[in-house]
Amino acid sequence: MSVMTGEQRLFFETNGYLVFPNLLSPKELATIRVAADSAEILWRADTSRLGVRKPNLQQVQAPIEYDDNLLKLMTHPILFPIVRELLGEDIQMIDNDYFISPPNTSSHALWHHDVGMPSVYHPRSTLMIKIFFLLSDVPPGGGGTAVVPGSHRFPMDFCLPKVENPDEMPSHVRMEYPAGSAYLFHCRIYHAALNNTTDATRRVLIFNYGHSWMKFWQGYEPSEALKAKAKTRVMQQLLGMTDPYGASLADVTDWSVE
Repeated sequence: MSVMTGEQRLFFETNGYLVFPNLLSPKELATIRVAADSAEILWRADTSRLGVRKPNLQQVQAPIEYDDNLLKLMTHPILFPIVRELLGEDIQMIDNDYFISPPNTSSHALWHHDVGMPSVYHPRSTLMIKIFFLLSDVPPGGGGTAVVPGSHRFPMDFCLPKVENPDEMPSHVRMEYPAGSAYLFHCRIYHAALNNTTDATRRVLIFNYGHSWMKFWQGYEPSEALKAKAKTRVMQQLLGMTDPYGASLADVTDWSVE
């Protein structure tokens, strides 16, 4: 049985994204914020930890390695079943990040899409789906994500207009929502991080899902300590511990990772 409404499915197929305003309850948001803050403190204290340290982006790589509450978030009871339905029963985690965009900084990611595999006709394929959880309010000008609706269906040789400022892309839609909101999109869609012209820091958790036959992005391979926590079929498959060509969650109804 489909977990998506007919309206959600039509909107996603047409536009390539879905938005879930105020998805997390205040209690859930507070718990996730504490976990993310703790991960950030550990990451900043040890510069050998993987990630990006630039003036316009601090990226805590693989936050699910830092805190079990961040690990559990990758099977959110509303969003994970939707992503599973969009991708299929061989769903697997590909990468995950905690992005921190400082105030009054330029874009760290201009217009692009995330799927670059040759010999696969991407506009008719769903290879990856990304979920973004907003841990801070993203006001207008707050450095939020922007997408070009429907661009996940553009042909391979389509060229976007050339713009020096990512905010000037025609027809884009901005993901500017309050903390606790979430959105997901087809990774073939053209998207960008806009300039943060405010005095506020943007904080967002990102979970990227693909198929079990796909490799983890380099540097995101689960540690042995994380694998040791995989007690369920769902978690084992998401962490790449099952047969890459025979993995399936078709008969699984319990999505918990505990």
